Amino acid sequence: MAKILLNEELIAVLKADYSAKTINKESLLRRQWNIDTFNALERKQLKYDKLEKRIMLYKTMEGEEVYIQYPGKESTENPKMPLDFRPKVKLKTGEYAIDLSFGAIWDILDDISRNHNAYLKYVAALFFRMGYMHEYKKIKMSYDCEIVKISKVGEKIEKNEKIQLEWYAMQLEEDVWYTLNDKMGWINLGNNQVISFEGFIKLVDLLFQNEDCKYYYKNIVIDKKDKYKLSSGRTNSSAANLFILNYLEGNVKLSKLLDAFQKSRGVPMIKKSDYSVVTDKIVINVDIESR
Repeated sequence: MAKILLNEELIAVLKADYSAKTINKESLLRRQWNIDTFNALERKQLKYDKLEKRIMLYKTMEGEEVYIQYPGKESTENPKMPLDFRPKVKLKTGEYAIDLSFGAIWDILDDISRNHNAYLKYVAALFFRMGYMHEYKKIKMSYDCEIVKISKVGEKIEKNEKIQLEWYAMQLEEDVWYTLNDKMGWINLGNNQVISFEGFIKLVDLLFQNEDCKYYYKNIVIDKKDKYKLSSGRTNSSAANLFILNYLEGNVKLSKLLDAFQKSRGVPMIKKSDYSVVTDKIVINVDIESR
């Protein structure tokens, strides 16, 4: 039976000491493993918005089911990204939520800041973890997979099967999710749809995973950069959201936020020295400071 954690207990679980020699080094290995795993998924005969596959990778305490569905829209665009996928979530109601965009994530973070500003440090600690896949666990198991036929009148499940995957997944104790769900309340996705905080975070995690896969394909296959070292993708997406959280916490002025967006073409990067600021020292950069 899950229980509500005290603030000091929650902080103890989420605490992390960042170092380029440890967390960042481990992150690169885990990211590459997941990129290889998801890029190896069989895609023959699949076509975006015609015939797609949907794999359930997470199930939340509230019974929501979080999937990846592929191929994604960018598999049909120019330049083509054939390995593109998108995260999907089946809500408690049984309906599928609208697709999550980065703009929608920022709106949700803004909502959290208005209603639960004191808890933004926990959100920031989780976004840090997602950026570096910190303390993710390698899981090898069979996952439920649906082959979905899509037409103008809707979707039809053509076949159910099992897919064996070995990948690094976000793993936190139920007490953590139970506590955070209680603190944050239901997250408004728009379109009269709500999701648990756990469901929201795991949806974002899979969105970040797609960013890793897409940028790897772009750099290695399209741009033929053989020495690409995962300099784009989930870590950058996490850093951009941490920058926004730093603003929402009142640590950064609006002018600085907008200037960072302009100069970075939409992907501002929080300074690693600010990890301790945005997380209220739940995360610190031990390369430059100590606890």
